Amino acid sequence: MIAKNRKLTAAMVAAGVLSASMLVGQVHAQVAPAVSNTGTGSAVVVPYYTINEGWFTLLNVTNTSGNSLAVKVRLHEGRNSRDVLDFNLALSPYDVWTAVIERGPDGRPFLRTNDTSCTIPISVRDSGASASELAYSRAPGFADFRDHTGTDNDISRMSEGYVEILVMGETVGEGLGGSVTDTVANRTGDTAWYAKHVNGVPRNCDIVENDFRRGSTIPAWTGGPVTGADGSGDPIARGGAYGYGPIDTPAPLKVNASLINIDRGMAAGVESLHVSGFGFSEGENGSVGQNLVTAQQFPWFLEPTLASSDGLWTITGLDAISDGIAALSVINEWASNPNTGANSDWVVTFPTKRFHADNHATNMQAACSQWRNLAAGGGTIGGTTTAYSPVVLGGAAFINECPLAPFENRFQAGDDGRSNITVTYDIFDREEGTVRIETDGVVISPAPPPEVTIDTLPYEVNVLKVGRDAANAPSGLNSPTALAIDTTQLVSNSNVGWMEMSFGTGDAAKEIPVTGFVFKLRDFGDASLNFAQSTEHGYTRSD
Repeated sequence: MIAKNRKLTAAMVAAGVLSASMLVGQVHAQVAPAVSNTGTGSAVVVPYYTINEGWFTLLNVTNTSGNSLAVKVRLHEGRNSRDVLDFNLALSPYDVWTAVIERGPDGRPFLRTNDTSCTIPISVRDSGASASELAYSRAPGFADFRDHTGTDNDISRMSEGYVEILVMGETVGEGLGGSVTDTVANRTGDTAWYAKHVNGVPRNCDIVENDFRRGSTIPAWTGGPVTGADGSGDPIARGGAYGYGPIDTPAPLKVNASLINIDRGMAAGVESLHVSGFGFSEGENGSVGQNLVTAQQFPWFLEPTLASSDGLWTITGLDAISDGIAALSVINEWASNPNTGANSDWVVTFPTKRFHADNHATNMQAACSQWRNLAAGGGTIGGTTTAYSPVVLGGAAFINECPLAPFENRFQAGDDGRSNITVTYDIFDREEGTVRIETDGVVISPAPPPEVTIDTLPYEVNVLKVGRDAANAPSGLNSPTALAIDTTQLVSNSNVGWMEMSFGTGDAAKEIPVTGFVFKLRDFGDASLNFAQSTEHGYTRSD
């Protein structure tokens, strides 16, 4: 498991047994978001998906609890983490949902499933769903959501990225059935009850889908503040007589993921980052579970996010998440031998970077925008006074209090499609030989002969080819944006070793929230002989 929980307490574990109690925002012993030491969580990050060159990605989401869960599933493209596919799951007790992300006929990521669990919208289950470039593009009839001119409407930008899976709300057991009221026509149960499988099929996914529409008194959003109870759109599925209650189980989800390439005869499981305690905020006498259920309509479906642990449309929970996964360095092995077909890719993902680097006050798709509670002040949206404080910097609208640190550059700055992070590489062979490579944080850094092609880390999801003559070697994952870390400076000229990648240099060293893995393969040119494996990164931390 990743970076075993630095904040988990016995009281937090004990809170998990309360999952069968009534979920009415009760106070628990202290529960704080932290990397799980059990391999389960209430928020999960799959650090990489890909549809490049014959690769596809399998997902397996298991509800390990005896309660019903409303769950958000969101695909983020790899460069700036804009949403490219977003839907909800209604998981009944002990339910499992599976899906595959593959290249669709139009070249976009396409998610399909043979699972019967209710998705919202139900069309995701019945017909699959194609990812969209709208969130980083300017499209006729829509707002200008662009964050980079060069990749405007470029569908290749979402050929790789990562997946975010978040518990939004919880209902005791399978929910309640048998109740009849006058306020909602033709109902005999709550949302979770209709999502429960009977003889392998949910009772009524059409009702479940309808329950995630904005409330009947909430107008369609055309601008200004996000309306509805706590910015949720006030759907039936949220609280009330029929909806899901606050999150009550700190770590109910287990998520497995695999990368598969049938034509090349390769596959490997990828370790997901499980965060326990997501959706709990500090109360007067302990931790209080939040209700993060939102309408599955724009703009409400933009929430919750990984930073929403304290509530919707706020990032006050960001520090707790970031502290739990921050590291001074990333450590893993590498292998590169053209004679045996061995090579390796590192995947390095920064799942909270967007809240620091994707900064545009008037762009609702940006993680740092005036619709999320980033700063105190007297800002206005559509003539309504809010707690936001947008300002103008360099001719573009930004939030001046957007917390850039510990990251260094905003993605929009310079319109170059990058947000560089300064890194230092210590490369080792297996016999204690070593060489250090320091980057300057801006441009490609040459080194004494032979020349080393190396760069800062520019994206939310970074793929690094590590090995001899890496610049000319293929990416094992066929990433079109892979960077090259050349190991031929080692005196031994070794084909194998390990590497430590540190953030910042010297006195400027710092911790950055990070996750990922190394992907190693042996390609013999014969799919019947080829194989691959993935191994989770190791990390060093300040404490």
